[in-house]
Amino acid sequence: MSGSVAINHEELARFGPMVSAIARRMIRDPEVARDAAQDAWVAVVAGLGTFRGECRLSTWVYTVASREILRASRDERVYSTRFLSDYFHGPGRELPAEGGVEKEAWVRSMCDACLTGMLHCLDNRTRLAYILRDLAGLDYDEVASVLGDDCAAVRQQVSRARRRLNHFLRGECALVNPRAPCRCRMRSHVEAVDLPAEYRRLYATLGRVNVWRASGELVPGDDFWSPLGK
Repeated sequence: MSGSVAINHEELARFGPMVSAIARRMIRDPEVARDAAQDAWVAVVAGLGTFRGECRLSTWVYTVASREILRASRDERVYSTRFLSDYFHGPGRELPAEGGVEKEAWVRSMCDACLTGMLHCLDNRTRLAYILRDLAGLDYDEVASVLGDDCAAVRQQVSRARRRLNHFLRGECALVNPRAPCRCRMRSHVEAVDLPAEYRRLYATLGRVNVWRASGELVPGDDFWSPLGK
């Protein structure tokens, strides 16, 4: 049997931003997401001696990280799209009156949180499969390997998730469909800073990109691994 492959922390650290993004999208509470990503880092470093190069390094890292993130997300609630619609169409949100929070930054962060909330119409494993495929950009074989599932089953899982999310977004979210009959509590603020136009420009620049990947470009999150990787 071959021995472990030498991997340094710098090589591992390049996965930090994406593992952090996966944790953010899987878990609504930012502090719980941060803890999950950092636990993933600890688990990856601790398990380095078991990596023997029998798969891609990315596959191994995402497998270990996903295990930790799934564990941290076990208490996440799954919502129906009916519940989400009722929530997003509730009373309008008021801009914060104090605290030095700029309007545009607040609107972006609120939209980012809403998008994470929308993903919670999926159960944890389906949400993770969708995120690995459409946010992390892993191919189906790699997603299946990370999750320990059959590739054909993962394809069906992701396809169903896409249909459900796209149907909901096109009917509810001005970021995806400006003509949607949206009554979102954030709509007036979103239109005031013209976020839909920014998303459209990003789509035109990057080609076919989904709303969650676009949000990562417009509202970049912290790399939770950075302090631990130094």
